[in-house]
Amino acid sequence: MRLFTRIALLFYMLMVWLLGATAVLFVTNVLQLSQLYDLLEVMYHDHDYRLVIGLISGILVFLSFLITRLIYGSYHQERTIAFDNPTGRVTVSLSALEDMVRRVILRTPDIKEVRTGILATKKALEVEIRLVLKSDMNIPEMTAQLQEMIKGKIQDSIGIEEDVVVRIHVTKISTDEFKSKKNQPEPEERPTPTVPFQGYRA
Repeated sequence: MRLFTRIALLFYMLMVWLLGATAVLFVTNVLQLSQLYDLLEVMYHDHDYRLVIGLISGILVFLSFLITRLIYGSYHQERTIAFDNPTGRVTVSLSALEDMVRRVILRTPDIKEVRTGILATKKALEVEIRLVLKSDMNIPEMTAQLQEMIKGKIQDSIGIEEDVVVRIHVTKISTDEFKSKKNQPEPEERPTPTVPFQGYRA
């Protein structure tokens, strides 16, 4: 989890806790309506209180806007990968690489369903793959071949030697289709009816 994400979670968690605690104190009659009204009246009529409350509110709004922009910018950077060509900079969306990886995996006949996710970090491209297999097989051998194929395909596509980490999670082995075919009774061969020979007519 990124530092900006942690700060944002802490900030919004504190805001929610503050509002929730105030609401709980109010509904349990610990905080009386008259006390709340007196507090609001003092803050409204006192110039110094209004200045402090306005300053704090402005800082909170600015921090909320800043944290949102930082998180969005960090997320946008993580969803793209960039490299420099002699004629300019090229940016590749990770969603395009995810679609390419999905199409490559679905060419394997033993795979029924696939979900892909790619994250760009400073160290490597992290590829997360979830598979549903059509039948039981040698999973270590198949996944090893699949990891090497995906790693080579991504490196060849973007044209750089960036490290690619491929993680595969097999969520289900679907053998229902094959079991139903095996258990399905074979059609019975009906004997061909023979017509008795009645001779030739003149």
